[in-house]
Amino acid sequence: MKKTFFLLYKTFIYRQLLGYSALLMCSFTVQSQENNVLPSVSHPAKGVNFFYLNGRDQEDFVQVAEKLFFGDNACKGIRADISERFENSLKEIKSAGFDWVRLLVSKDFYNIYAPRCGFSMDEIYPVLADKHLSVLAQLVGKVAEHGLKIELVLSGTRWFADPRNDVRFFESILLGIPLEHVNMIILGGDVQPSNAQYQADWLLQVLPHFLNHKHSSLASQNYLFDTVTYRNKDQALAYVKWVKKHFPQLSYLPVNLYNRTLPPSSSWRDYSTALKEFIAIYKQANLPLWIDEYGFRLSNESESVQYTEADRVAYLKGFYHALSCENPITAAYFIWTAGNDRHVSFPDKDTDRTPFGLFRGYENNKPITTTAWDEVALFNTTSSYCEQLIKD
Repeated sequence: MKKTFFLLYKTFIYRQLLGYSALLMCSFTVQSQENNVLPSVSHPAKGVNFFYLNGRDQEDFVQVAEKLFFGDNACKGIRADISERFENSLKEIKSAGFDWVRLLVSKDFYNIYAPRCGFSMDEIYPVLADKHLSVLAQLVGKVAEHGLKIELVLSGTRWFADPRNDVRFFESILLGIPLEHVNMIILGGDVQPSNAQYQADWLLQVLPHFLNHKHSSLASQNYLFDTVTYRNKDQALAYVKWVKKHFPQLSYLPVNLYNRTLPPSSSWRDYSTALKEFIAIYKQANLPLWIDEYGFRLSNESESVQYTEADRVAYLKGFYHALSCENPITAAYFIWTAGNDRHVSFPDKDTDRTPFGLFRGYENNKPITTTAWDEVALFNTTSSYCEQLIKD
């Protein structure tokens, strides 16, 4: 009797364990499927570019990756606690409601830091050597550990001069990093195919190669390209027509959507109106928008026209209003940029290209965020953002 009872008890426990295992597997499957879902109208992809920690002179992407792998002294580093600042930055990104991080890997940046970091360029291009792939793979893994999807931007030779070797460079990277953590691959930076024939020629060689790649692991990835913010509506319309003619199979229209054309102290409604004129053109593609870059540059003290943090917040409110509040559309939004992109050690080097950074700096290795960052976080995390914006 005892033996029979014991057997029945074992059978019951075994079935219970099977049930729990099945439940866990089902839960994991659902979660995995959700992680691979691309944007919808109700759930835009909310992304932020990661390229800087505290300043571009010591803590931009290439140097950060090296220091995370080899230690703070890599690339002639003189600042401690890179790893702690990096982890705290990712925590801040996650808590601000972002679910994507944009990483930019460029041949040019390796070239810039070759003397400081001891790179041999024949180990960088046209094929990224294993030791450099290990550095990059570790960084990708660290970002993924925070539950963030990754958009990977790959940039090759300046002036798009060598598409064949750019393909080899891109392939070496994609075959050498954990692609299970990469949800979108952007080929080329600032490509203007309708404005420059040599850029169109490059794109027409490179993008189809990957869209129809012979390796299934690469052919199965999501691919787009990065473009620019077009200066006028005629250029924007020409761009839409070019993409529809040459790449009708794309699932998204790549777009950049900066706007700094209005005078200081313009209202968010002014920015919304200005942006909607271009959005109306891009909607003619009948595709969701993949806004690979948006953001707003503050003025430096030397500039005659001064744009302030209030202007940047007005732009952001106008951006979200134009895209998500009135006739919302399916889109991905990647803001430029997390971190502090100023020259911390040499502030005189700040030019008309900085600052875009949404962190003012770091204190105790934690980001000091800006009012603009708070506005983006409010949009990311508040379901009633549009109602509050219009009411205020």
